[in-house]
Amino acid sequence: MSGEARNQLLQDTKQKWTIASEDFIDVNERDTAIYEKYSNISEETSLRFTLIDKSGRVLIDSDVGYSEIQHLDNHANRPEIKAAYAKGEGSSIRYSKTVNEKLFYFAKTLPNGNVLRLAYPLFYLTEIENSINLQMSIVFAVLTITIGIIAALLARKFSLPIQKLNYIADNIEDGKTNIHFPRFRDAHMAKIASLIYKIYNAMLQKQNTIKNEQEKLKLIFTVMDEGIILTDLDNNIIHVNDSFLELFDVNLKIGDNLHKALNDAELINFFDDIMQKDNIKRTQIPFREKVFEVYLNTLDSQKLVIIHDITGRIKYELFKAELTGNISHELKTPISMIMNYAETLISNDSLDTKTRKKFLQTIYSSSNRLNELINDIVELHKLESVGDDFEVDESVNLVQMKEDLETLYSATKGISVNFQVDDLNVNIFNEHLYSIITNLVDNAVKYSDGDKIDVFLKKSGDYLVVTVDDEGPRIPEADRDRIFERFYTCSKSRNKQYSGTGLGLSIVKHIASLYEGVVKLKTNSYGGNSFQVYLKGKV
Repeated sequence: MSGEARNQLLQDTKQKWTIASEDFIDVNERDTAIYEKYSNISEETSLRFTLIDKSGRVLIDSDVGYSEIQHLDNHANRPEIKAAYAKGEGSSIRYSKTVNEKLFYFAKTLPNGNVLRLAYPLFYLTEIENSINLQMSIVFAVLTITIGIIAALLARKFSLPIQKLNYIADNIEDGKTNIHFPRFRDAHMAKIASLIYKIYNAMLQKQNTIKNEQEKLKLIFTVMDEGIILTDLDNNIIHVNDSFLELFDVNLKIGDNLHKALNDAELINFFDDIMQKDNIKRTQIPFREKVFEVYLNTLDSQKLVIIHDITGRIKYELFKAELTGNISHELKTPISMIMNYAETLISNDSLDTKTRKKFLQTIYSSSNRLNELINDIVELHKLESVGDDFEVDESVNLVQMKEDLETLYSATKGISVNFQVDDLNVNIFNEHLYSIITNLVDNAVKYSDGDKIDVFLKKSGDYLVVTVDDEGPRIPEADRDRIFERFYTCSKSRNKQYSGTGLGLSIVKHIASLYEGVVKLKTNSYGGNSFQVYLKGKV
């Protein structure tokens, strides 16, 4: 986008702000009449009006339903709003999550401290830039015609000067940038040549400005993650960025016809459905197990298509909804038990001591389960927030960890937990390694029918291998791929005082992935389960 186009739009927006501000000066709360008036204006002009109070709360937004305004995010940190608070006014170009398109924003404070913001869609800037280019083309055409007329009128009297002017005009028409301007003895012709030289230099400067803006635009297209393709109305490619080529694994170049250059019938149909339309506003289109967000805009004789792969975002939203449902379901059971038994104790004073104690024990057990569930959810959330790029500052001594774990499980009734470790230090967070071992051992204690559990911490190449063996029963093959899912359990605990949250193995698997490792489940020599966790120490 050229600076001239942006300045023109900024001045135009400031004028419209001055006119509109008269209606907003005394507005300090949501106003239905003002909203309806400017909502109608937005529908007719694509101009968006937003009123924000001193705290950043949105009072009016002409592009949003009136009932939805109260749910909008606080706007205090929007770039143009921050600038308006600090300097009195501000502008920016950015993507709006509210209306799902790029907008040009201008914001300015009102006398009462509130901020009135106006916004134009980005295509309006393109229209202004096209208008400037058209004006330049007209100037060039008028210049060429003027030179021709002058040359024709003075041809007989000034044959040699006319030839020189024709030489200049021909070179300009051919697009040459290094033209020699000959000298003229006649003062009138010299003035004409001087005028042409000035216009020619101004035209060159404009051309260089446009060329620089085009190079900047090309660079922006190159670094954008979205796939971008610009074609004429016959689908001949004018521009295509690398992200587009990588997104669809195709080899296209400028000048190719989009449909003819592709040899994939399914992909041809996909683009044919898109290119047949004149405009598409942020529409989600599924294609080959992916979901793309597609934007298309027809500008004069060209079509601009922007495609964004939102598959990951869609999957995350589905995962988040499923996780929320699972958490709500898991929390409901212990909370219901606590409330029901507590209500019985409160409303029935005639309960005997034994029954009352039983009810209190149930409340305590449910509270303990609720606490364990919340702790596991918090730990899993922390793990998912770590990312892959983290450093381990202190190493863990396996012998010391063995002593701590032996103390922890020394009081376990009816089952013996045995540890065998290599005497070495590993670059793994203590809490991560501790969490893996305790989750696996606790699961074995809850679900194993045997009387012993063996734990091994051994070095194997670049990996530390944590192995936890129990004496069964063996986990069925049908459940082995699912036991690492959140909240999934395949059998009931052998001891009713223990009940798992269904998150332990999910935590183990996630920690293993942080250390470039895996979790394996095998059948051991006892006929029980052998969990093996491979961890690569962080350097």
